[in-house]
Amino acid sequence: MNKLTKRKIGIKRKEMFNKKLAIQVGFSIILVALVILTKQMDSSFSKQFISVTEEKLSENIDPSTITGAFKNVVIGVRDKIPFLSKKDNEYTAPVDGKIYKEYGLSEEDNTSYYNHGVDIISNTQAVKSISEGTVVLVGNNEKLSNYVVVQERDKKIIYGKINETLVSKGDQISKGDIIGALSEDNKILHLEVWENGESLNPSKLFEISD
Repeated sequence: MNKLTKRKIGIKRKEMFNKKLAIQVGFSIILVALVILTKQMDSSFSKQFISVTEEKLSENIDPSTITGAFKNVVIGVRDKIPFLSKKDNEYTAPVDGKIYKEYGLSEEDNTSYYNHGVDIISNTQAVKSISEGTVVLVGNNEKLSNYVVVQERDKKIIYGKINETLVSKGDQISKGDIIGALSEDNKILHLEVWENGESLNPSKLFEISD
C-alpha cells in the first residue's frame, strides 16, 4: 500500500467517524418526520414503515444496520412526494459545505471581477472528483495554489486551492474518488468547469449539502 493510498484511507476514516456521530443525532429526527409524512398515506406501505420505525426507535440507533432495513421504505416515501423525488445526477458535489463566492461577476475590495468558478467553504478535508475522467494536469500557481485538472469528455474540471494533491497526471478516476485534501485551517475549494473555451457554472451540475 503506497503513501497516497494510506493518506486517502486515513481521510476517509476520519470523515466516516465524524459523519457517524452526526447521523446518530439526526437519524431519530428524520425518522419521526417520515412517520408524520407516511401517516398521511393510507396504504400498506405507510403501515409497514410506521411499524418498522417504531421498532427501531426503541433500540440503540446504529446507522449501518438501519440503512438496510429502511432503504426500500425511504425510497418509496421519496418517490411518493414530488418535491423530494429526483433522478440520479451525473455529477456529485466535491465537498460538503456551502458556496460563499458564486459564479459570475463579483466584487472584492471595491474591485469587480468575473469568477469563472465557485468557491466553497467545506466541512471536510477530502476533495472528491465530481465525475469520472482523466487527470491531465497537477500543478501549482499563485492564484490556485495546488490544483488538479481533470478531463471529462468535452469538459475540463479544475480543482484549486488544494493543500495536498493525492492523484498524478494520467490517473483514471471515478466519480467520488478522493483527489486531494484541503488545509485543516482553511478548508476552501475553488472549482471551475470549462467546455469549448467557455466557463460553466459548476453549481448547476450538482447540489451542495451543508
